Parts: sequence; C-alpha cells; structure tokens
Amino acid sequence: MGLQRCLFWTVIVFFMGPTLAPLEAQAKAAPQFEVASIKPSAPGARGPTIYNPTRVRFAIDCISPKSLIAYAYDVREFQILGGPKWLGSDQYDVVAKPDGDASSERILAMARGLLAERFRLALHRESKEMPVFALVSAKGGPRLRPSAGQGPEIRGGRGRLIARHVTMGILAAQLADRALGRPVLDRTGIAGEFDVDLEWTPDESMDIGPSIFTALQEQLGLRLEALKGVVEVLVIDHAERPSAN
Repeated sequence: MGLQRCLFWTVIVFFMGPTLAPLEAQAKAAPQFEVASIKPSAPGARGPTIYNPTRVRFAIDCISPKSLIAYAYDVREFQILGGPKWLGSDQYDVVAKPDGDASSERILAMARGLLAERFRLALHRESKEMPVFALVSAKGGPRLRPSAGQGPEIRGGRGRLIARHVTMGILAAQLADRALGRPVLDRTGIAGEFDVDLEWTPDESMDIGPSIFTALQEQLGLRLEALKGVVEVLVIDHAERPSAN
C-alpha cells in the first residue's frame, strides 16, 4: 500500500508540474505593482473607465478580464481567443500602486504581471487567418479634413466617433474597436493627420440612419473591402477568477 501511494503522488506531481510551473514563472518574471486591489464592480456599474496612470496610482473601473488582457497586451478583444466565458462578462475595479518607473511600457508590463499573478493567466501567441476589412479610398476620392494641431484625441459613443489629429492607421484601429469587431487594415496610402467626425447607426436592425459602410463613403470618402488576412492572436491557455483581497 505504501508503494502504491508513493507512485500515485509521483504521477500527480508529474502531471501537475508542467501546468503550474509556467504560471508561477510568468507571474514572477513580469514587473509587479507594489500593491494592487481587485474587487468585483458594483452591480449595474458601467465602464470601463481607465484613468491615466501616474507614478503613484493606476486605476480602472468596471473592466472585464478580457478587456484588461487587451489593454495589457495592446491588442483588440477580437484578437483574444479561448478561455472561460466569464473573462468577457465579469467586471472588476482595479486600483494599484506602480513600483519604480511608471512609464507607459512599464505600466503595461505590470498589468501583465497582475494578470498572471491574480488571474493565473497563461496564454500564447499564434498567427491566424480570419476575415478582415481593408480601409481604402472610395470612388471620387477621400473627403478628409487635415489637422493643424497635435494629438491624437478620440472620443464618442455608440454610433459616433470624434477624432482629432489621427492618422489613417489610428482611424482604422478605432473602426475595428468601435464598429466592426474585426481587424481593419489601413490600405488608403494616405499620410498625415486628420480631424474626423463620423456618425452611423450602430444597430443594423434600426433603419434610422446610415450603416458604418455608408457613413464612411458619404462622410469621409472612404470605404471598406472585405477580405482574408493573417492576424496575430492571443490564445488563452488558463485563467482563474481572482481571490478576494
């Protein structure tokens, strides 16, 4: 019986070791916040709201773990594949104190370390072919307003984008995030920065205004072409809900 019990635990350790070790190594290798609090958001709270990080405070309200992953790894949510459903539905408030140099790059690295430590997040990168859009000039040419200032500055809500001092690459990324839910490649060949005011109907079932496709052509002289492209994605290997602080 003693030998059987010994062999049993040897097999358990053998199979658990490769799973747990990368998680622990990933958490220890990344820069860490000096202190961090993660709490479920209040019921009915809306977000997310990301406050500008400073040397003494980093805070995000009402953010899903999936959105936090997108922020920390500087990708779009549609580039995150796999993982449990709660990654996209749960919401948390995060308050942390940066340790050392709080540059933007280091803040992102600390956020990745926080995900590895508190959410036990493990992931890997892959290249995947998926549907994408190409942003190109429409017939008749673009109707864009050159910007004289410096930026960028971006705001807006559902069905509205107000952008100042943005390149076509930034506009493509905003369209991907706010309206299309898939990658948008800048194929306009247009250089420079522009001021953009764009309004469209966000719900295709509502016949009260132009779709994003029509709005782009009528208001900016741009259009979207559907095609296939290779996109880098993050594949979630493991994730756990964070324990109470």
